[in-house]
Amino acid sequence: MVFLRLVVLGCLGLAWEATTGGLGLGWKLFEPIILARPSLIAADLLEYAMSGLLVRDLRVTLTAAFLGLFFGVVGGIGVGLFFGYWGKVAAVFEPIMVALNSLPRITVAPMLILWFGLGMASKVVLSLFTVFFVIFFNTFLGVRSVDPDLVKAVKVMGGGPHQVVRMVIVPSVCSWIFAALRTSVSFALTGAVVGEFVGSTSGLGYRMLLAAGLLHTERVFAIMLILMVVGVSLVEISRRMEQYLLRWRPALTQLE
Repeated sequence: MVFLRLVVLGCLGLAWEATTGGLGLGWKLFEPIILARPSLIAADLLEYAMSGLLVRDLRVTLTAAFLGLFFGVVGGIGVGLFFGYWGKVAAVFEPIMVALNSLPRITVAPMLILWFGLGMASKVVLSLFTVFFVIFFNTFLGVRSVDPDLVKAVKVMGGGPHQVVRMVIVPSVCSWIFAALRTSVSFALTGAVVGEFVGSTSGLGYRMLLAAGLLHTERVFAIMLILMVVGVSLVEISRRMEQYLLRWRPALTQLE
């Protein structure tokens, strides 16, 4: 399977190179200024890395994304559990949470720049805002979806509130949280980059916006490639964490 994937990627790369004037064929279907040539993207990526800017920009973007992810996950779990346990609170505030979640994240970014400035704080808060609602709603629904018969069974066998939480609620909610975590990882990265688009002095999003303004297409595609690789890597890490921490779950059977 891995070999087939590599073959497909290789074929796509060759087709892309050929249609943008590469491979010495002498014809171009797309101008490199519109669709950058892979060989030129690789050369520009090497130049970007050798200049030292790549490491600095990557560090800024990942720091904002990870801080936003951490605080968003912690806050989303805490508030989601609170709403799940206290139905009256949820009945009052759930419409407000739905309304806040319906806001496009890009519309929040300018206000955050006004409140927190062009530094790291505004990017962290935007990543937090992006992640928080995904984790919150999954946690909230996870608590609400707990089978009451399982809770009654634990209580009948003499279990107290701690046993109910440990044996019923936590396993149920963890599945919902980890399902949201894989999405939240990419959302946190998106929030950080969008914040850098709106206002920043460093980071991958800032560098991409600057390159686009200068019609430096190779740099734009190089940063897109970096973001794609980072996003896929983070999602894969979270998937493996989920498999390890929730290894008690029965394996899913695949349909033939």
